[in-house]
Amino acid sequence: MTRLQWGIIGPGRIAPRIVRALAGNPRGELRAVASRELAKAEQFAAEHGAPVAYGSYEELLADPAIDVVYIPLPNHLHAPWAIRVLDAGKHVLIEKPIALSAEDVDAIGAAATRNGRIAVEAFMYLHHPQISRALEVAASGTLGPLQLINGAFSFLLDHADDPRLVPEMGGGSIWDVGCYPVSFARRIAGEEPDAIAGLARFDESGADRTFVGQLRFPGGLLALFESGFAAADRERIEIVGRDATLVVEHPFLPAPDGPPPAVTLWRDGIAAPVEVESIDQYRAEVDDLQSAILDGTEPRVSLAFSRGNIATLVELRRLAREAADPARA
Repeated sequence: MTRLQWGIIGPGRIAPRIVRALAGNPRGELRAVASRELAKAEQFAAEHGAPVAYGSYEELLADPAIDVVYIPLPNHLHAPWAIRVLDAGKHVLIEKPIALSAEDVDAIGAAATRNGRIAVEAFMYLHHPQISRALEVAASGTLGPLQLINGAFSFLLDHADDPRLVPEMGGGSIWDVGCYPVSFARRIAGEEPDAIAGLARFDESGADRTFVGQLRFPGGLLALFESGFAAADRERIEIVGRDATLVVEHPFLPAPDGPPPAVTLWRDGIAAPVEVESIDQYRAEVDDLQSAILDGTEPRVSLAFSRGNIATLVELRRLAREAADPARA
């Protein structure tokens, strides 16, 4: 069986999760890692079993043995390096957010088309059975006509030098974690919002530390979400219907080796657990892309879906920036 050869550019904090997803994977394996500092690449390679370490991203892209590249770089580097990967003739898995503008998503799509390669945004949570089950319940009519989606994702981040707090690098909670509840609401609605509102608390650098947003969809569904770096862990989704509500605890980062995910159907004040299996959603994400490459299946996260999410995030941030300081909008 063909085993796709993977490369990683930028051995950051998320990269080990993809390494784990490739461990013992029958369809893919880690071949190489690249860093701007060779010593970092060599250390990562030694710790995670990569046969090759490169001291530049360009060297990795020139490796003819590599089929797929994973990009966990700071947000502002996702699009330019995704395009370079595609132009090097390789498939690419791009950490979310895939880009910082809809135009950049279009450029990634154009590069994928002209090179006959596949580009996918790494929204790992969409590959977990608990999300599939939530979508099934919402579509089944069990909840009655859907009224509202509530979503939250926040954690405490107070390291000023973290790229996630540097606006010029695509920092801010809306980009890092707000993208999750926004994407979920759009997935449930199955359409793009026709009205958007956003408010945020920005720090002195211009990065949003707390963000709240509202979406309205043409079919009448409403969505509320919050994201942030200024409060302890908060991660939850509620799908509110006329007759019942489905609650998903830890919808975005469930523990792969922990207890089964907590999904609960609430009706008339009575809670009924919904059974969902535990899996490694990063492994499912990797397998989905490998299937698209080797079997010709459609990736679960399309570029069209990613483009819609980025367009929504851009507008949310613009509105919040305008409300906070019209002169800087």
